[in-house]
Amino acid sequence: MKLSLNSARSFARDILVAQQVPADIADDVAEHLVESDRCGYISHGLSILPNYRRAIVGNSVNPEGRAECVLDRDMMMVFDGHGGFGQHVGKTVMQQAIERVRQHGHCIVTLRKSHHLGRMGHYGEMVANAGFVLLSFTNVINRPPVVAPYGGRVPRLTTNPLCFAGPMPNGRPPLVVDIATSAIAINKARVLAEKGEPAPEHSIIDADGHPTTDASVMFGDHPGSLLPFGLHKGYALGVVAELLAGVLSGGGTIQPENPRGGVATNNLFGVLLNPEFDLGLNWERGEVEAFIKYLHDTPTAPGFDQVQYPGEYEAANRAAASTHLEINANIWRNLEALAKDLGVDAPTA
Repeated sequence: MKLSLNSARSFARDILVAQQVPADIADDVAEHLVESDRCGYISHGLSILPNYRRAIVGNSVNPEGRAECVLDRDMMMVFDGHGGFGQHVGKTVMQQAIERVRQHGHCIVTLRKSHHLGRMGHYGEMVANAGFVLLSFTNVINRPPVVAPYGGRVPRLTTNPLCFAGPMPNGRPPLVVDIATSAIAINKARVLAEKGEPAPEHSIIDADGHPTTDASVMFGDHPGSLLPFGLHKGYALGVVAELLAGVLSGGGTIQPENPRGGVATNNLFGVLLNPEFDLGLNWERGEVEAFIKYLHDTPTAPGFDQVQYPGEYEAANRAAASTHLEINANIWRNLEALAKDLGVDAPTA
């Protein structure tokens, strides 16, 4: 299915508004989902709308929830998302943090009790496009754990993503690192299961702890576990994200005394800064440009035709989807069924 970007945004917005989501919140969610699809991350794009429908029906998301700054100390702000849609809450928080960096040169921001924030690279791009740097850690609570610790065979963590982003010189796309601390994201596993495609090797174990490439084991009666990326290294970063985001935000960690309502709630810890230090802007730009050229000049390994820096993949996908989205047939059937249930007209190709 091929949709224009405007049709895709309007379709997502209409689906959300039909569920009593305020129009401005629906606009932010729809924009975020379409941009995720454009960047090549369909797991965080329109395909997630049926999950959001279940969250609304189950009262696991507050359709009218908005970010509230509950503590303001100039260069540190603490926000409560009040269970609202993360794509709107996160945008609001990052916009305010960006303004604070413009005033002070840096800012620490935390957010608690947001519904699913979506693709974290979206916020990294917001910050980088403003000329600033973002380092953020996110944890996921209010749902059962899905990631086994290094050496374990049952889940104790969630995917706990890290994001780093910053501007690049000479019109280059921003540097964007957006990675789950699991080998794959749970929404990636969901998409693979829906499409009947195998998961990467060493990314999933079944309920007995045996390695598998069958992503559907994550969604059965006796679910398996995702594995941390990089063995003990990804596990360690997942623990750091859990503590920074869960504790310093006041939102809590995945430990079992906290609620597990079945739908993701995100907490975030972020540091934003203006990279224009006293070393001199011209020197910084020259050094970054020289480093990127050094990377690009790397002789390629068999099977590769280029070496990229993080962020070029997203930029290339966005350029390729400059006017339209290609939507997988299985995902489109799910979206059509959702629209029909809500009385929303689905667009034609």
